[in-house]
Amino acid sequence: MKKTIAIIGAGPAGLMAAEVLSAANFGVFVFDRKPSIGRKFLMAGRGGLNLTHSEDLDSFIQKYGRNADALRPLIEAFTPQDLRNWCEGLGEKTFVGSSGRIFPESFKASPLLRAWKTRLENQGVQFRLSHDWLGWQGSALAFQAAQGPVKHTADATLLALGGASWPRLGADGSWMDILAAQNIATTPLQPANCGFNVGWSPVFAERFAGQPLKSVVFSFQDQKIHGECIVTEKGLEGGAIYALSAALRDEVTQNGRARLLLDLKPDISLAALQRKLQKPRAALSLSNYLRKTLNLSPLVIGLLMEQNNREKLGQYSPAQLAQCLKSCAIEIQSPFGIERAISTAGGVLFESTDENFMLKNKHGVFVAGEMLDWEAPTGGYLLQACMASGVYVAKGIIRWLSQ
Repeated sequence: MKKTIAIIGAGPAGLMAAEVLSAANFGVFVFDRKPSIGRKFLMAGRGGLNLTHSEDLDSFIQKYGRNADALRPLIEAFTPQDLRNWCEGLGEKTFVGSSGRIFPESFKASPLLRAWKTRLENQGVQFRLSHDWLGWQGSALAFQAAQGPVKHTADATLLALGGASWPRLGADGSWMDILAAQNIATTPLQPANCGFNVGWSPVFAERFAGQPLKSVVFSFQDQKIHGECIVTEKGLEGGAIYALSAALRDEVTQNGRARLLLDLKPDISLAALQRKLQKPRAALSLSNYLRKTLNLSPLVIGLLMEQNNREKLGQYSPAQLAQCLKSCAIEIQSPFGIERAISTAGGVLFESTDENFMLKNKHGVFVAGEMLDWEAPTGGYLLQACMASGVYVAKGIIRWLSQ
């Protein structure tokens, strides 16, 4: 009799595992609490669906930071080129953008997801949607479905329920309590690739919320990012902030605050800036003087006026004023809520699983994707790791069932 696998979670990791397992002639049942599959995958497609990245493999893997060694075997077993080949096998050609990021030529997720679902159904995968997983009742998986309580038994179970960002799309982290009841070690879920609260003055927030801050160098600890972000009513978010978010979040967690430095004029040296500021101000206000002398935008001038020393700025020497522009300090207070984050950190500890990613405390139950305790920057690294995880863990399930 054909052995069966229950996969809980119809995101990229779960669907990729379903493809590998069904191709190996296992009976595969995919459960999801939502009435359709791949909702977060489709959301990612709104920004063009950044599949992966074209940089060399070693550099790619190092982007996973402290998790690089743990994820290396997964990425090496399903590389960015493998992901491109898979995508093109579904009829969606890919291309490398100017930043090295890889996208489908259509820039959409929906055609790819439709082709993927058709392939899975042709391989015999059965979908059980609108099934909310409640945990276990004895050896059976327990669900709440539209028609009432449902139980399901399988030879192996794969949990691929995602993190806790964008909970309205289905992944809300509620599985943490289910696993805690089984004595499975986890670390708390935290926002990753997120924005941060700053605590602007009401005048600044009202005037500048929604405006982009471009061509700035953001520095924190030993990291420097040349990029841009968006000023929000409460703080900052966007590409450069996301790139620093893990370090900023950890600093806030440890010390309650983080000090982010902005070089507001990265295209000019400190010495050259000082020389420009030697020009007499005459009767101009400081704001008008900076605008005319340095061509500063109202937003950049506003950021200077948000400094703790703003009352003294008008009395600063050219050297002091130049230093403020090259090292504008922003006090980071806290991350935005996890529901606004692009992804999450935390989850099931790698130490809680064996070499096949089976839970040591739950025989026959495997974990894949963002449920595991890793994080990555945007740029294709998130989706690559989720899909590589699905492939790798599916092969681990096959090895385990073959023993």
